[in-house]
Amino acid sequence: MLSSPGIGSGLDVHSIIGQLMRVEQRPLAALAMREAKQQAQLSAYGSLKGALSSLQSSAQALAKSTTFTGFRASLADGSLASVSAAAGAAAGKHEIEVLTLAQSQKIASAPFETSATALGSGTLTLTFGKYEDDGTFTANPAEAVRTISIGAEQSSVAGVRDAINAADAGVTASLVHDGSGYRLVIAADETGLSHAMQITVSDDDGNDTDNAGLSKLAYDASTGGVAHLTETVAARNATLTIDGILISKAANTISDALEGVTLTLRKADPGNPASLTIARDSASAQAAVEAFIKGFNELHQTLRNLSNYDATNQQASVLTGDSTLRAVQTQMRRLLGSEFPAAHGDFSLLTQIGIGFQKDGSLALDSSRFSAGLAEAPEAVTALLTEQFAPGLNRLIDGMLQSDGLINSRMDGIKTSIKTLDNQREAIGRRLEDTERRLRAQFAALDTMLANMSQTSNFLQQQLANLPKIGDK
Repeated sequence: MLSSPGIGSGLDVHSIIGQLMRVEQRPLAALAMREAKQQAQLSAYGSLKGALSSLQSSAQALAKSTTFTGFRASLADGSLASVSAAAGAAAGKHEIEVLTLAQSQKIASAPFETSATALGSGTLTLTFGKYEDDGTFTANPAEAVRTISIGAEQSSVAGVRDAINAADAGVTASLVHDGSGYRLVIAADETGLSHAMQITVSDDDGNDTDNAGLSKLAYDASTGGVAHLTETVAARNATLTIDGILISKAANTISDALEGVTLTLRKADPGNPASLTIARDSASAQAAVEAFIKGFNELHQTLRNLSNYDATNQQASVLTGDSTLRAVQTQMRRLLGSEFPAAHGDFSLLTQIGIGFQKDGSLALDSSRFSAGLAEAPEAVTALLTEQFAPGLNRLIDGMLQSDGLINSRMDGIKTSIKTLDNQREAIGRRLEDTERRLRAQFAALDTMLANMSQTSNFLQQQLANLPKIGDK
């Protein structure tokens, strides 16, 4: 047996087998081309699914009725208040005059020499309510009575401040140095007349009303009450007039005076009313429609890119002539051109509210026509888009994207084809290995045979050369 193929025969066995194997491998190249095409189609369908999903998101936003029923509010003098409008608002104009802002009550102690000065221990009982004009105090039934315990280790002025703040009792305590000493200031967290404070004390020194120990924090401004603290800021309601009607509220944010409108008062300016305008907010509606049109046009461009045929270069796109793409295009155009029941008016076609096709198949919005329709018949526009078109579009895309839908079924078929190609490649690979082994064995046998024949030829030539020539004696 020869150790190196071709030595015996002189043939370039490696080159010959390589050329033969390249011929045998041609089916693999064809399979690779087919698989590349299938993978490109799979990627193309993935792009189509992405465009459809984006369009569906815009359709879901389009289906929200609040998009078309919103209002906007504006105040001529924005320094008076910030305003916003929500569902339930009604278009119109109003005169707003801010008379007073709501404020929370603040009461302060007499000055203490230092923040470490001993004040006292015991309990503070805090009640919120209103001091009436007749000198009585009426507790606020919506507020629970709070009790704050002051331990002996907390008996300094600073310690009492910290104990009050830690109790989360609806008040905030702080120390203010007024030049002569530290004054303990207690402020109600909530604004309004009904959040005025009444503080009674249970003093560990045994006397709850004298101006000594913890009793220094007693505060009852009603007739005959004990008040060792001084009111520095009075509890007050916000007062304003809306179209001449006097309104009093405990807070500066008012959401129950005009239905659907929230006013947050910023400053009082008696005698200078400002005009409040409430109008339908067409901007959010138009933005939602424009987002849908953008999503559709992106889908339209994706479909064109995947299916176009370049006649100049005679080059087809990945999915040129694909039936699934044609089905998507047909169903989309059919829905967009459908006539819907006019549930709340005369609008039954998208073109009637300014949504229509352009020559290239994309969508465009006639903004003036849309705004006019929304202003004249908001219920009809809302019904057409939110009750008829958007749900229909959402259902259509759902059907295309669901696991057994139009696109996934096609993609599953492609994946099966790719798997079949993989199996064929493996089978061809095994066959090629067998073929190469067989060729190498055959050429090895041929090489050996030719080597033996060469040896025999050489032997015969030697023998013939040794025979006596005719005529020799």
